[in-house]
Amino acid sequence: MDWVAGCVDHGGSIGLLALNALYQLVTEYNLDYPDLYLRLYAFLDRDVLHLKHRARFFRLAELFLSSTHLPATLLASFVKRLSRLSLSAPPAAIVMLLPFVYNILKRHPALMVMIHNPTSDFENDAFDPDQKSPLLTNAIDSSLWELASHQEHYLPSVATMARIFRDAFTKPSYAMEDFLDHTYTTLFEAETRRKIRKEPALLFEFRSPGEGRG
Repeated sequence: MDWVAGCVDHGGSIGLLALNALYQLVTEYNLDYPDLYLRLYAFLDRDVLHLKHRARFFRLAELFLSSTHLPATLLASFVKRLSRLSLSAPPAAIVMLLPFVYNILKRHPALMVMIHNPTSDFENDAFDPDQKSPLLTNAIDSSLWELASHQEHYLPSVATMARIFRDAFTKPSYAMEDFLDHTYTTLFEAETRRKIRKEPALLFEFRSPGEGRG
């Protein structure tokens, strides 16, 4: 246990791979590891969205955060931290983060206040991004304005998915396996295969025969 915990504390790709071993110890051998969520929260930095094993990390994170007995204060920190990271994330990572956050909010209705909080925005945000403990970040008093900003994303697939937070949460939870392995290549291929339902508007400029010539 000490060796695995040391690998987790190391961070990076080594730490991500060690999380899988730690999960096995906790679930199959009843290991009591009080700092599990503190360590998991520490992985939520900008690098985690660019690592080779990003998909594996979010598979484990989904398992760790799936329990309905977790306090809303803790879950709010994870949701808010992921939302903040999405501002500088590549489109392939945003496409993964949006359904991930949606599933957490749907599973834990107590977090819905973060969507409908009119007092928290870019200038007045109660969230403390420098706080290392997910229980002390004040994220529950914040809002998810970061996710709303993606509704104007330049990539249509990201903008469309971000609009799910404007509607009632009546849709079933997303199957995360459909989003974890997205890359720039898969997003580009999806856009090239997309059917155009409405032809783009074209503006024709008519000129007289002698206009525009020197």
